[in-house]
Amino acid sequence: MSRTRLRLGLPDDSWLGEVSRSAPDATLTVTGTVAADESDVTALTAAGVDRAAAVDALRDHDDVDRIETVERGRTETVVRVTAPAPSYVAAARRAGVPFEFPVEVSDGLATLVVVDDRERLSALGRRLAAAGATVESAGGDDPDPILTESQHELVRAAVEAGYYDTPRECTLTELADDREIAKSTCSETLHRAEGQVLRRFVENGTSFDAADSGTEAAPAVAGSSVEEVDDGGDGDARRGSDATGVTATE
Repeated sequence: MSRTRLRLGLPDDSWLGEVSRSAPDATLTVTGTVAADESDVTALTAAGVDRAAAVDALRDHDDVDRIETVERGRTETVVRVTAPAPSYVAAARRAGVPFEFPVEVSDGLATLVVVDDRERLSALGRRLAAAGATVESAGGDDPDPILTESQHELVRAAVEAGYYDTPRECTLTELADDREIAKSTCSETLHRAEGQVLRRFVENGTSFDAADSGTEAAPAVAGSSVEEVDDGGDGDARRGSDATGVTATE
């Protein structure tokens, strides 16, 4: 048995692929799909600057029988979509290959983690290809990545822009403007990423005690000390990304 991460390019005629391509700056996170009497039902969370456009595209898509808003938050919209099963679900069912949720989709690309033997994984790959999906292995039997691709891209951009430097070279507003996303989305994504990195750091048994390394103590995260840098008056620097609060491809 192996655990394999697949990068999928969803078929052109897939409702999920079409919707995500029509709103490329939205991240659609599928948290589950179940078979119902009328059709399949998919639970999906839309986030990012294009989330409203993605929800509108779902509502207008010919293959979507019904869409219900379950929750509308400040940065995410949770919906219940009644529609044919996404292509990867149908292929996995026919091949008898289980996969893990959530599945993150952005601009027609998704990340799918499957667990099975090589023979059935090959059968799944053939069924996906027959359905019009492009399939690429992104590695197997590796631990879960700490960050999603969208989080990784934003954190990298923040580091390169000097957001975590002391003194800070880039405010949250400037970073959000540069990435063309809402300030609240930028803040939330960074906050989640920071939390995941710190949790993995602690789980791995790494000590924060400066005495262990023989070096002078320093804040664990740049910009999180009591004396915050001046961010130009808009409050960006206050508590890092906590100023406004706080999400793999196929």
